Amino acid sequence: MAEIVFLNGDREGDSLSLEASRTVFGRQVGDVLLPDSEVSSIHAIISYERGGWYVMDLGSTNGVFVEERMRLEARLKDGEELRLGKTRLRFRLLDEAEQTASAAADPAAAETRPIEFPQAGRPEPGGRTRREEVIDDLGPDHPVHRVDTQKFSRDEVLGAMTATGGVQVTIEILEGAERGAVRHFKQESILIGRLNTDLVLRDSDVSRRHAIIEVFDASQVYLRDLNSTNGCRVNDNRVISARLQNGDELRIGRCVLRFSARVLYPEKD
Repeated sequence: MAEIVFLNGDREGDSLSLEASRTVFGRQVGDVLLPDSEVSSIHAIISYERGGWYVMDLGSTNGVFVEERMRLEARLKDGEELRLGKTRLRFRLLDEAEQTASAAADPAAAETRPIEFPQAGRPEPGGRTRREEVIDDLGPDHPVHRVDTQKFSRDEVLGAMTATGGVQVTIEILEGAERGAVRHFKQESILIGRLNTDLVLRDSDVSRRHAIIEVFDASQVYLRDLNSTNGCRVNDNRVISARLQNGDELRIGRCVLRFSARVLYPEKD
């Protein structure tokens, strides 16, 4: 078990347990959202694998620093300081004695109460979310503007699209070890790779962390290469970053995937 401690900013002194096998950090997309203008929309991941905790840069603009050294990937040691943008974090390993002491100090917190970070898509006070900006820029033919107003209000549609599960991404595997398989995702970031990712592709030409799909809206979905060895192709074009459209074919290693996304509108009686 491990945790991160916030060393600056609004949450200075707060700690967050890293109980899941992986935790994604970003400004707009991720498990932990950081209100830091120098943090990318999706910035880094901390994961437990191969018997240790690792941090990896997910193609951020300003990089990931461990003890003020820029690292694409690093195994973390107890007490090391990380910096994502201007946000400084301390990584701590919790041994059994530390866990017991922490639970004794605050049993309720130890049982169930994680720190409540802002939900993805929640605007700053007086501001608009990224999805609201995107939807406002959409043309009049977009499905958002054709919703039956007797059943759905604009706020309800926006709510459905900003809530977890508001957009469903479907990946069909056309070529590869799992040819014919179909995977559905309802999260805002989909990590693709050979090991310990959301979409695992059993292919030696696929990097351990190969690419990531970022979901802002059903019409605003992007594929980004994570400095993979063999790169990514969309419809046979080599890309570093590309906006995806329904029916696009993605080549990751020797695997070919077909992409599609749709809005999951709220149900109304």
